Amino acid sequence: MTGLFEAMRAYPDLLQICGVVGSALYVGGFALVQTGRICGNGPYYSCNQLTAATLVLISLIGAFNLGAFFIQVGFLIFGSIGLVRKLRMRKLGLYPSGTGVIDRVSGGPTEPAIPDGWPATCDWEKRRPVLAHDRPVQSCLAGAAPAP
Repeated sequence: MTGLFEAMRAYPDLLQICGVVGSALYVGGFALVQTGRICGNGPYYSCNQLTAATLVLISLIGAFNLGAFFIQVGFLIFGSIGLVRKLRMRKLGLYPSGTGVIDRVSGGPTEPAIPDGWPATCDWEKRRPVLAHDRPVQSCLAGAAPAP
C-alpha cells in the first residue's frame, strides 16, 4: 500500500486536479440542491458527495491534513450508509419515486396535481397535510404566502 502512495505522490499535479474536481463536485452538488435541480434526499446527491469525498481524499495523499481526512472519511461512511438505505427503500417501494432530478418547482401553470391532495414539501417528498391547531399548515412550496 505504501508503494501505491509513493507512486501517486510522484504526480502532484494529478493529485491537485483530483482535489479541485472533488471540491467542484461538492460545491456544484450543493448548488444543484439549493437551486432545486436535484433532490438532497435522492441517490444522485449521495453519489455526487461520495465521488467528491473520494477525490478530495485522494488529493490528501500529496499534502495530508488530519482534519480534512476525518471530514472526508465521515462523508464516505455516512454517504454510503445513506445511499444503501435509499436504494434499499426504493427496492422495497418505501421511498418516494419523485426524488432525484427535479424538472421544475411546484406551482407552475401546467403543474400536474399531486394525487390525494398531498402538498409538495421542502424536502420534495409527498406528505399528508400537517394540522396545527386543527388547521392545515401550508407547505413551503405551495406558492402562496400564509393568510394573516
